[in-house]
Amino acid sequence: MMIQDPSLIVTVDVEGAPVRMGERVKIVEDSADGTIGRKFLGRTGVVVALVFDDPSVQYPRDPLIQVNVPGVGEDLFFAEELELMPEWARRQLSELRRSARMP
Repeated sequence: MMIQDPSLIVTVDVEGAPVRMGERVKIVEDSADGTIGRKFLGRTGVVVALVFDDPSVQYPRDPLIQVNVPGVGEDLFFAEELELMPEWARRQLSELRRSARMP
C-alpha cells in the first residue's frame, strides 16, 4: 500500500500567498523556537517555491517559503522569518549589477 504525501509544492506565483517567485527576501530572526540555521540569518536570498504541508489549512496564505541563498543553500522559512527587500534596494542592486557587466 502506497501512502501519498499530501504536501503541495508550488514553483509558480500563488494568488494570496505572502511572497512571489523570484522575490528577494532577507532572513531575519523572528523564530521563537530558534529553528533558523545560523548560516542563513541576516542573509538575502530568492524565493524558489512555496510548500503547503497541510494544503487544506495553509493554502494560499500560510505556506512554508523555500529560499535559495547563494553560497549557503536552500531552506524553508515561515513568512514572519522573512523580510521583503524594499523596492529601492532591489533597483539599486539591479543598477549595480548592470553597471558591473558593462565594459
